Amino acid sequence: MADAQSLSTTSSGKRKRITYYAVKEGHIPDIYYSWSDVLKQITGYKDPKHESCSTLAEAEEFMRTGHSTKTKPYKQEFFYAVHTDRLDHVFPDWPSASAAMKGHKGIKQQKFKTSEEAWAHLRRLKSGTPSDASAPISTKSEASKGVSKKLKKNDGSAIEPTVFGGYFEPGTGPLPLGFEDGFDPTIRFNPINGRIEYKTELQRNVRKLQPTGEFSGPLKIWTDGSSRGNGKVGAVAGLGVWFGEHDPRNLSEPLLKGRQTNQRAELMAISRALDIAPIDKDVLIYSDSNYSIMCVTEWCKKWDGNKWKNSAGKDVENKDIIKPILERIKERELANATTKFTWLKGHSNNPGNVKADELATNASKRAQAGTYGV
Repeated sequence: MADAQSLSTTSSGKRKRITYYAVKEGHIPDIYYSWSDVLKQITGYKDPKHESCSTLAEAEEFMRTGHSTKTKPYKQEFFYAVHTDRLDHVFPDWPSASAAMKGHKGIKQQKFKTSEEAWAHLRRLKSGTPSDASAPISTKSEASKGVSKKLKKNDGSAIEPTVFGGYFEPGTGPLPLGFEDGFDPTIRFNPINGRIEYKTELQRNVRKLQPTGEFSGPLKIWTDGSSRGNGKVGAVAGLGVWFGEHDPRNLSEPLLKGRQTNQRAELMAISRALDIAPIDKDVLIYSDSNYSIMCVTEWCKKWDGNKWKNSAGKDVENKDIIKPILERIKERELANATTKFTWLKGHSNNPGNVKADELATNASKRAQAGTYGV
């Protein structure tokens, strides 16, 4: 768990209520005490899963099961649109919004009944268009009339895209310039509330962290695996993938499937590295597992010709991880990208190997503690 901070007190001597932020799926799953720490873990992570809790027990339960045990009395749900000099985001509760604004300048925040209205308000702020919520009554009336006329025209045919102040509701408008494979790159699915939302500026720029040709040479990645109690009953394994210092693509996660061995964790680390790396970028993967490298470069040729049976006629161990790695390498070849491997001695103070080892070890420790829900 992230280091606990002491409870602060207000000028009246009353203690502030502490909020526990459980990040079940993120760069480093754990329980945190500040929203800024949570943002670091979920920014750039595909489909993050997190929850704010009022007690440590609720946070730990969410980490184990992925479901909140909070007993919530019925109340109106609100969404808080926050605009600052560094942030444009919609928060599902006031504590999260309040924590995110600390230390920021030029703060503008407003409460809405739906996330769509909140995001529309932020877009109006950025474009300089007045918000319906703060506009004079006559302006709001005209806006309402415009929407009403559109709705009355519908006689059962396809519903026209909903427009808020000149903006389409997320997922209903025409595709923007630069769309990819028929998908709008400016929207995302929010796994917390199940809604389609426009990405924040920060989320839109995250994609720039995976360049495909801005620099020469291959993308270098360090991978490692760790198994606590390797080969014994009750063993738990984790894997680490390190791209570079402060790189949001760095990965520390448990081995979710199969036997919890060090070899499987080493192979899965390579697999996850190839999942994250751009498919059209040359890659050089450093690993201290000669077994893993031989599996995906040499031994696989003989196994493939022998219908994935070993010399004893038995199924090749760990082929459920090895075969997908080989498929990914072939996909990269079709995109004119090379995938090369370099063995390096473990625990030899190679900076990249040390970092990957730390990520893998931390993942196995958290898995052993049960904070991953595995």
